[in-house]
Amino acid sequence: MSVLLEARNLRKSFRRAESTVDVLRGVDFRLEPGETAAITGSSGSGKSTLLNILGGLDAPTAGEVLVDGRLLASDDRAARVKWRSEGVGFVFQFHFLLPDFTALENLLVPVRSRRDVGAADRERALGFLEQMGLADRASHLPGELSGGEQQRVAVARAFMNRPALVLADEPFGNLDAANGARLGDLLMELHRQEGVGLVLVTHDERLAMRASRRWHLSDGRLAPGGGESA
Repeated sequence: MSVLLEARNLRKSFRRAESTVDVLRGVDFRLEPGETAAITGSSGSGKSTLLNILGGLDAPTAGEVLVDGRLLASDDRAARVKWRSEGVGFVFQFHFLLPDFTALENLLVPVRSRRDVGAADRERALGFLEQMGLADRASHLPGELSGGEQQRVAVARAFMNRPALVLADEPFGNLDAANGARLGDLLMELHRQEGVGLVLVTHDERLAMRASRRWHLSDGRLAPGGGESA
């Protein structure tokens, strides 16, 4: 099977005052099309940094990221922008919905960044809202939605452009257990429905157990953590 995403010996360092902090110290990672991977680790271990590099939001200090076998060069900003805008959907801990846009309009933002919105795009967005149990919230602004509803819109938005990969960084960290579990079900449902690769950064062991592969990041290095799910 082909490899959707591969990281080879990724390293990332940050300057802090008079010192250098090595966050990633040689990370290797592979994800096949449609596969799910969960990355766990303590706070500050570099999980978000790794996700940002895989998604083209940041560049490594050293090492390589390959997409479909092609190098995503660290110094090629245009290629990274193209990858993150066309190939990747993001879900963050905070929803980052535009406050003056309705739920439907927020779903259509990724489409507007690439082309004019058509009838098929609106139909797809409305279908997602119905699937998320938000059909009657399409015209509501984010401030008129609950926290769980806002995050459901954010999850659906990540799939709008039919990406090859969705990266989710503690997507339910701000929700209570019941809402988090429900949204976890919806995320996995969309992943299977759309056939995309999915990488989850999470502290939730129950959510991590649902991934086909699990990894643990510690001391700047990634190692298999928990094996493969049933």
